Amino acid sequence: MKYWKIIAALPLIAVSLWAASPAVDKLLLPEDVYPQLDVLLKRAVQQSPQMLNRMLDLEIAENNRIQARSNILPGVSAAYRHYQASDDRADLSGRTNVTKVYYDVSIVQPVFHWGERRNNARIGVIQQKIAEGNFRDGYRLLAQAIRQQYMQLVVYKILLQRSLLAQKYNQDVLKLSEERYSKGIMADAEIFPVRLNAERAEIDLERSRNDFESAKLSLARLTGTALLEDQAIPDEIPLLAHPTDVYKGLLADFLALKEPPTTQADNLRRQIEIENLTYLNHKTRLRPKFSLAAGITQDEQTYSINVAQKYRVNSLYGGIQVNWTIFDGLASRAAVSSALARRRQLENDYQGLTERLGSEAQSQVKQLNFAARSMSIVDRLLIAADNGLRTKQGEFSRGVVSENDVTLTQLARLNAFIDTQNARIDYLVRLTDLLGTIAQDPVVDNVPAQP
Repeated sequence: MKYWKIIAALPLIAVSLWAASPAVDKLLLPEDVYPQLDVLLKRAVQQSPQMLNRMLDLEIAENNRIQARSNILPGVSAAYRHYQASDDRADLSGRTNVTKVYYDVSIVQPVFHWGERRNNARIGVIQQKIAEGNFRDGYRLLAQAIRQQYMQLVVYKILLQRSLLAQKYNQDVLKLSEERYSKGIMADAEIFPVRLNAERAEIDLERSRNDFESAKLSLARLTGTALLEDQAIPDEIPLLAHPTDVYKGLLADFLALKEPPTTQADNLRRQIEIENLTYLNHKTRLRPKFSLAAGITQDEQTYSINVAQKYRVNSLYGGIQVNWTIFDGLASRAAVSSALARRRQLENDYQGLTERLGSEAQSQVKQLNFAARSMSIVDRLLIAADNGLRTKQGEFSRGVVSENDVTLTQLARLNAFIDTQNARIDYLVRLTDLLGTIAQDPVVDNVPAQP
């Protein structure tokens, strides 16, 4: 028993030490870039519909803990009976109607149940800790979704700008083409695709507006907050650095841990402890259980043929109560075997989880490096697009190219800009996924110690 308690305590110590790592402070997270996102993340703890449901899970777990703890507390019961009876006595002829009054009050305190009651109370506490861990991890997953949706709003805003510019460009082209068509300079076959392009641009603009509004509404529902105004949404995601040494250090520290400090691993460790306590309880099912009992009772008796002559009997009692199940049809033996099998299953799951977490963290660091390299490429392409746009604007100022040529270059630059935003979002999402895997995401600090 003591061995399992020590094993269960080690991961908690590891979590407290691991959570104190200062390396994460060197990383730039989405909420560090956007203070408004940080406000949304903090409000989501109390306002998000998902977290409201998880708070109910915490309330259920607390009530279950109280129920489990009640097994070690004294139980008090009382009964009162007042009724009319029809007695058929051998010393009288026929039936006699009598009034009877009984009551009893008793108190029972479990004394020695071979640790079963104490183990049940401990199981209630462990299950409450599992619920608290699930609450924190559920918030982390919610925060990850909020981060991603918030950053996607930036892309939707740029896409709307691009659709507006494309719609204006196609309308200008259509206006010039209609003038040429009216003068007979353009044929029907030539103006047909121009009209189609203008119509497609209108549809794309309406779709972009709808997607933008839907994304804002989705974020509001997810966080439980009001709809964001357009001007409150950032115009871009800034240039990001990739501190390779920090990630290598975090990965090395995580792989060096003997016990993973993640919520999933911690829950498995707690479930193993629960199964061990359940196993110990099943072993005591066929042992005598001792309790202290005390109480007071009242009864009525008659000792003569005169049924009206009744005597009240009050009794105070106290002593030891023993309950002993001697044979239960081998049910206890089967329960012990099942508990051992479930514990072995959990131990196998835990071993597989520890191996998988290490591999997953290493893979996520590699994917993060790939995302950083891709981000570097599109950043350079954006620089080239900016240079091209400046060149085209210079040519327009000299009268070398038309305004439509500049607009086309602006559209190409917006396409490159959207690519950089998507690459930066991909990088930040992979970064926060990695921090979640190694239990280093600082967003869980928004959850109170006792939500």
